[in-house]
Amino acid sequence: MLGVLTHPQLIHDWFTTTLLRWSHGLVIYDQWLISGDGITAYEHASGGEVLLDFYYLCYLIAFIGVLFFFNRYRKQGWLKIKPHVPYDVLLLTMIGVLVGAKTAYIFIYNPDFYFGDPPYGPVNAEDMLRRIFLNWSGMASHGAAFGVLTMALLWWLKGRPKIPIAHIGDIGGISAAFGAIWIRLANFMNAELYGRAASADLPWAMRFPVRSGKGNPVVFRDGTLWERMPKPEDPAQVEAWLKALHESNPGGVIEQTDTVLFRNPDAYLQGYELAAHTADGLKIVDPPPANAIHIGDPFTVVTTPRHPSQLYQMLLEGLVVFVVLILLRKRVKRAGMIAAAFWILYPLARFIGEFWRQPDVQFQEQGNTLGTVFLGLSMGQVLSLVMASFGAALMLYFWRKGRIIADQKMWPPDKDETAPAEDKPKVLTVPFEKGMGGSTGAGEIAGLSDLRAALTEQEKQWDRDSEQGIQREAQETENDPDDDKPAKPERGD
Repeated sequence: MLGVLTHPQLIHDWFTTTLLRWSHGLVIYDQWLISGDGITAYEHASGGEVLLDFYYLCYLIAFIGVLFFFNRYRKQGWLKIKPHVPYDVLLLTMIGVLVGAKTAYIFIYNPDFYFGDPPYGPVNAEDMLRRIFLNWSGMASHGAAFGVLTMALLWWLKGRPKIPIAHIGDIGGISAAFGAIWIRLANFMNAELYGRAASADLPWAMRFPVRSGKGNPVVFRDGTLWERMPKPEDPAQVEAWLKALHESNPGGVIEQTDTVLFRNPDAYLQGYELAAHTADGLKIVDPPPANAIHIGDPFTVVTTPRHPSQLYQMLLEGLVVFVVLILLRKRVKRAGMIAAAFWILYPLARFIGEFWRQPDVQFQEQGNTLGTVFLGLSMGQVLSLVMASFGAALMLYFWRKGRIIADQKMWPPDKDETAPAEDKPKVLTVPFEKGMGGSTGAGEIAGLSDLRAALTEQEKQWDRDSEQGIQREAQETENDPDDDKPAKPERGD
């Protein structure tokens, strides 16, 4: 064995992805600070709600990317939209991503955590609402994609057919690939969604902390596995919650200060190792788990050497797809084709990456310890096939009927271009006969005041023409010699 890497969350006590926390009416840092002297340990903040962690920070960077790319291509003239449109897109994107990703995770990946019975489910309706709206740890990327698509469809229905939604979607696809880079990096920092078993000789094979299908840390005590479950934030709910735990698992509950150990031999069905924190650092326990001796704190359960699949997916789903879409932008002629390409390339990259990624632990069960759901495929792969099929249909449509990008007009157009005919100012045409000092038509004159001004000006022109005509006749009379002679008086009878 060349030596297996260990995720920093297991090695360093100061390591945390939480940046800001709301506790006791204060916004405080959580456990560590970064200064000119490096990382300084800080007192851990107990309780409270997380305001900002590395995962949320990566979402923030992804949303900033939306503004950056829309403004960049707008200024280049490739995307013909007014300056305020990128901010409209950002708002709709945030709603679609957050609501769509959370909804998909709740109903597809972990419904028991939100709607099931205790001990894993909520204690009451208040606890259920708190888990839904204040616990944003569970997000599904496929749900985010369909959430954004839903918001785009609603936007198009409201303003159709003028909104160039397909062309806007082109830049949306590029922005989404950029965001995928950061989200996968956040998955790695959180030590979640790690890969399948890897050879210990793989130079970048890594151990990760083990969590149960409900997201709880798993420890080893008295020859079996236990989940370390946090107590409810509301003290009024603790008693009812503990009662439900004891009833569901007699003799399998150990109360601690802020957590409870809940015995669950099926908390993790994959191969695992045990780790102990010693004065010399983290040590991997060599004996089989059944023979391990518990001394002091429970052993930390860690994975066997695994692929760091989060980084694989960061490269495949994020960087590779992002670069390909950037190159396609310079070559496509029809709006919507880049958006369709994203809906094909992202799920294909996800489908490939899933062969190195450990399927979601909540789908593991006896007889299916890997956690596949259909024909040996993971849930992520099944959803990717659905997404890619939809993307192929989009590509076929935009390939045939997409608008030519070069012919796109500025959106939204000016108000006078979009006003209905009955709302536009009445247009009057004032004709003039030839020879009257004007042309065959005086042009279009909008409004009565403009008409009066035009008629007044035309009358002045007529007067000037009349004066000039009189002057010409006078000059002609002066130049005629016969006209200079006095007329002879007529004779009378």
